[in-house]
Amino acid sequence: MKRLATISFLGMTLAACAADGGGGNQDGGDSSSTGGGEMPVDERVEVPADGPDVLNFGGAEFVVQAGEDVMMCYSVDYTGGEVAYKNAISLQGKGGHHVILLGAKEPLAAGTVEDCSDGMDMSKYDLLMIPQELPPGYGTILPAGRHMVIQSHYVNTTDHPILVRDFVQLDLIPMEEVQTFAAPIATNTIDITLEPGKTGEVSFDCTIDEDVELLMVGGHMHEWGTKFETKIGPSVDELESLYLVDPWHSDFRDVPPVTLFLDNPKAITAGTVIRTSCYWNNTESEAIKFPHEMCSTFGILAGIKDPIECRLGE
Repeated sequence: MKRLATISFLGMTLAACAADGGGGNQDGGDSSSTGGGEMPVDERVEVPADGPDVLNFGGAEFVVQAGEDVMMCYSVDYTGGEVAYKNAISLQGKGGHHVILLGAKEPLAAGTVEDCSDGMDMSKYDLLMIPQELPPGYGTILPAGRHMVIQSHYVNTTDHPILVRDFVQLDLIPMEEVQTFAAPIATNTIDITLEPGKTGEVSFDCTIDEDVELLMVGGHMHEWGTKFETKIGPSVDELESLYLVDPWHSDFRDVPPVTLFLDNPKAITAGTVIRTSCYWNNTESEAIKFPHEMCSTFGILAGIKDPIECRLGE
């Protein structure tokens, strides 16, 4: 049965810490100085407790200036063995937009902190996980010895600097209890330019190369979005609407509605086309580009171990 739910996808706070194989929380970086003299308000999330069935990964500690929109990437190493997890939980402070785990195409030393706000920086990384809660019997793989990047995105709408530090928490499941493997999917484009005072739209297609089952689908835009739609079909000439949010509300930036297929997973055959369409109204006096606006379909696929990502505009 298809159900409409609401989850915090890019607005959920994920976890930082534990580059030592899952145990032992450690802070990432130190950015207590604001550069302007004003002491930042402490918005760091509490360090989550470790446990035998939990892995916590901690991101960089940094300051976000008043009015700043920034993404920071922190390199960590997971040195443990292959495990499966059923939930991926975001732990983020006030002003947090998203925190996710990425893979680095060219890994940097653990502890390296980079400003990855530029759209072209996304070409350095691969999709690894998104916040999720899987039904019983499903599990997502975290490979042994995986180098990862924790990407934290903050939009500070206050009039003061804030000190932040995020965490990603993985709730583990015994491998023998996994009946079906699942992995995330994301389609996105960084080729976004919205002219001041005008409407705009972007549509792009991605093709699935293997047979899978869809468990969940959602869309992501920011506060200038007006409509979001995802269509699927066997070809570009045979597309049907799968997910539609019209109108899109600014609150959906951090908590988008999602469609669930948990009780009756939706079969997707190899060769299926996914079309993502985003519509905006730029009410600002300046042009808006990625990452200030985004366009992405995200979801969870069953029947695969590796994430699927389709990214345009690099």
